[in-house]
Amino acid sequence: MSGGSATVREGDGHEGHAGGSWLPGLHEGLLEQPQQRRSRRSALQILEAARAVLARDGADGFTMAAVSEASGISIGGIYGRFDGKQGLMRAVGDLVLTHLEEELAERLRDPGMTLADVVRAFVTCLSEDVARQAVHPLAGHSTDDEHVRARKLRARERLFVSFREAVFRNRDEIRHEDPEAALLTVFHMSLGSFLTAQGLGGGEGLPKSVEQLRGEVSRACLAYLTSPR
Repeated sequence: MSGGSATVREGDGHEGHAGGSWLPGLHEGLLEQPQQRRSRRSALQILEAARAVLARDGADGFTMAAVSEASGISIGGIYGRFDGKQGLMRAVGDLVLTHLEEELAERLRDPGMTLADVVRAFVTCLSEDVARQAVHPLAGHSTDDEHVRARKLRARERLFVSFREAVFRNRDEIRHEDPEAALLTVFHMSLGSFLTAQGLGGGEGLPKSVEQLRGEVSRACLAYLTSPR
């Protein structure tokens, strides 16, 4: 898979993709026959427009009016399909995180990758467009929405599982005395670095380019894993 807009697949029931229930935040009644398929198509059209608006304008600029303009569906039509702005944001976050989970798993699938290959692929994936879209749903902002909190935790767990499996195919290259602890440190250090850089849009004391930050984080992670303590 490559970066870019996420693809949502229509399914036969509520379990449409790896993120969990199909479009969390969607009004349940819209999945009932006889208008199920048409309602899904309209919801997907809204969702893709909402994802684009969030990527372009960020959470602060995310409005139902902007989504309506981008999707060509009236604000009333959006409210008729999603449980308000919060429901739509919930669905967009689920979509973006699902795409990031799938993207990382695909990039780390090759069993012939060395430890350095795995670290570079992991860090590169976190630095690209799909990950930048995940800053809002992944970041640790407080929220009263239990679904959002649970989805953030699930995303972090899935990303870590993919990374751990790929790294431990090369366990003989790890020199740290506690590989599990080292791996957790590297994972959170990498994720935190890009969430901070992307959330701030680049800030004081941060590398001036994504490429530079990617290189510095990759080198730091690889050195930590391969240097004996």
